[in-house]
Amino acid sequence: MVSRWHIAALMCVAWLWPCLTQAQSVATWQETTHDFGTFHESQGKQSCAFVVTNTGDSALVIVRVQSTCGCTVASHPTMPIPPGGKDSISVTFSPTGRPGPFEKDVWVYTNSATNRTRLTVKGLVIGTPESVRRYFPVSAGENLQFTSLAMATGEVKKGLMRNSTITAYNSSSDSLVITFDNNTSHITPKAVPDTVPPGGISTMSFFFNSMLTPVWGINDDKVTIIATPLHEGMQPISVQANVVANVVEDFSDYNEDDLAHAPECSLSTDKLLIQNLTSGTNSQCNLTITNTGKSNLVVRRVMSLDKAVKTKCDKTRLKPGEKATVSVTVNPGAVDGNVLNSQFTVITNDPANPRITVRVVGEKK
Repeated sequence: MVSRWHIAALMCVAWLWPCLTQAQSVATWQETTHDFGTFHESQGKQSCAFVVTNTGDSALVIVRVQSTCGCTVASHPTMPIPPGGKDSISVTFSPTGRPGPFEKDVWVYTNSATNRTRLTVKGLVIGTPESVRRYFPVSAGENLQFTSLAMATGEVKKGLMRNSTITAYNSSSDSLVITFDNNTSHITPKAVPDTVPPGGISTMSFFFNSMLTPVWGINDDKVTIIATPLHEGMQPISVQANVVANVVEDFSDYNEDDLAHAPECSLSTDKLLIQNLTSGTNSQCNLTITNTGKSNLVVRRVMSLDKAVKTKCDKTRLKPGEKATVSVTVNPGAVDGNVLNSQFTVITNDPANPRITVRVVGEKK
């Protein structure tokens, strides 16, 4: 049975309820993402309005808006939006100098319980020829432009991987399907996306795995990029990308005892003078490598990047005290000018001097 006291308490709560509950604004958006679709850069700025309704029971105040890029500008109402009222935020995107797809955010801060909302504008800009050349200066025909086709990954310690990327822009009127012709086992190429619409951009990654290459020192590899039109009427595009990496040995885990018992690479000279550098006749000289250390010396590679200088080592593994001979052959016809000023590198497992450079000089007669 409900007592007179319970009835009085219930009536008191009912009378005080409006005072106990706090009125609040609620921002309800008609949409939070707007797609401008595909348009030409020459069409200029693109604008849209994001409509917001105050579905709460207190005035909605838009405190501020903040864009994530200078290319996107937003304006917001300064007057409070009453309960049940509507207003909008205008967002304008400038495509100048921005060919390709875009997705930009604007953050809206209000006095509602969920006081922050993200609004997004996106689309695809068909760039002007000037913009495309500015951002994608390397051309593969008339339909595909690249930021670069040469990637220098720097030093890669044996056992590690390194990733290099380039970006391509499709300036054709058809979608292009990106594939690769790759004859190396240590480079894995990938295009994202692999089907690029007109005006679209693809990021191409080249993963270099140093464990899979037998070549120490400079690796200079080429991977062919093939862009095939999705529909008939245009010939496939084929272009080579150059991937350069320098594979080095990691001696960071060597302790004092390892270093004390390590091999040592000693060369008979660090400069070779070619005496008889006569056009039409190759010149040859020798260099001696001696292992003056306490364990086996492994000659990883003897390499020259100069087309005029060829090298060959007669041994790749030397016991302590053992010697090897490096034959150096110079082709005078491949020397630029009359003076030879070149070099080659001896790469070994000597932790103190894993790479020793030898100069090769001479004057053509």
